[in-house]
Amino acid sequence: MKAYDLGFGESADELTIRPGRPVEIDLPGARVAGWCGGRAPGIGTAAWPRSPVTGLPMTHVITLELPEDYRRRGADLVAIAFFHADDHVATGIEGVAELLAGTAPTPEQAADPFLAAVAATAAARHPHQQDLEDMIGGAHALFWLTADEFAAPRIDPPADIRPDGLGDRYSRGQNAWDDSAPETTVWIGERTGDPNTGIAPAEDGAGGYVKAWSSDDEVLEAFWESVHGISHLGGTVMPCQGMPGGLTPYVFELEDGVGGFNLGGGNAQIDLESGVFDWAQ
Repeated sequence: MKAYDLGFGESADELTIRPGRPVEIDLPGARVAGWCGGRAPGIGTAAWPRSPVTGLPMTHVITLELPEDYRRRGADLVAIAFFHADDHVATGIEGVAELLAGTAPTPEQAADPFLAAVAATAAARHPHQQDLEDMIGGAHALFWLTADEFAAPRIDPPADIRPDGLGDRYSRGQNAWDDSAPETTVWIGERTGDPNTGIAPAEDGAGGYVKAWSSDDEVLEAFWESVHGISHLGGTVMPCQGMPGGLTPYVFELEDGVGGFNLGGGNAQIDLESGVFDWAQ
């Protein structure tokens, strides 16, 4: 098993650790592995995930083709796509949560263009969509994609048919109509020298895991400094607060700002084996 670092940019020679940021990253042998921000992969426009609070389409954060070891839902599901709503303080739209859960629309809801579109999203739900909720109630969605879906033409969000009274940007949450980040190419390269490659992260060092910043070893200190703030698959995780429980060697750690992901300067852990999801700032 290997660990991998992510870089962002349009040339392998000019990659940064986050889109639009000046901190550069050197990824020897890097290859294109997807994109962040902007459009979504070929899942069908009707299946674009929506916030269960507002019904607005989530922002597309990242689509990433996975190395074979990280295809934990089956060899035919070769990539993931991750979406974000940031709707924990948004003003809710009545009926949205029930419609997205599959409740049949009432005649009045069916006659409302916005609520009818929400109901259509539930009907077109992707078979490999995983709904995620963070500790403060924010909604996210993780999709597992086939090779055909990953390679298909990228899609725009659903047509902007919004209800009245959504309020300002803060009270409606992030959404693909208002807050989509520019598309940026994602590159992936092997991470070397990580003592935790292939080991499940553990706060207490179980299984031989070496917690970041826990050693006076100068080599380890230099390594942790070199990978701090880098999104990656596997290896050492660097949660901004406590270590989430239930992580496996197949964790995807994603940094604030990638694809417009709003983590208040923190980072997220998305475990591709156990399904654990957490973040902190």
